[in-house]
Amino acid sequence: MRTALLALWFAVFLASLGAAGAAFVHAGRLRREKAALRDLVARLKDLAWDQRELDPHLSTIIIDEIRTYEKKELRG
Repeated sequence: MRTALLALWFAVFLASLGAAGAAFVHAGRLRREKAALRDLVARLKDLAWDQRELDPHLSTIIIDEIRTYEKKELRG
């Protein structure tokens, strides 16, 4: 009986370690994805600014939307 309880405790412990490790890996992946998306948005903002002579109204809308989102994100 004692051996079965010890084995059960050990199995639960290993499962919790595995879950914690998976969560850590997932969190790292999410951080990398978020950084990549921020880079993409920064490039899009730069592109809209650089190409504003093609369509100034659209460029202004794009840049304003990005800035609004950035302000909201920074406020958290």
